[in-house]
Amino acid sequence: METPLSLSAEDVRDEKVKVARSVKQLAVEDVMIGQYVGDKGKPGYKDDKGVPKDSITPTFALAVMEIDNERWSGVPFILKCGKGKKA
Repeated sequence: METPLSLSAEDVRDEKVKVARSVKQLAVEDVMIGQYVGDKGKPGYKDDKGVPKDSITPTFALAVMEIDNERWSGVPFILKCGKGKKA
């Protein structure tokens, strides 16, 4: 975000809103979902008790976002979250 006019809550919020409105809409190719598998002795998702062996439930997601403004043009923001992922 750009530097706010002051550190007042209103001015900071206004700059955050400008950035939020500049986020490009995600396309299918910008998002990835998956399921973690066992590795080096650590169990995978399907190894947990109660999880069906044919489960296709996603356990992580990744999205690449872009902000459409002069400062952040061309800079990818990579958001990822999930269970059992490496750092």
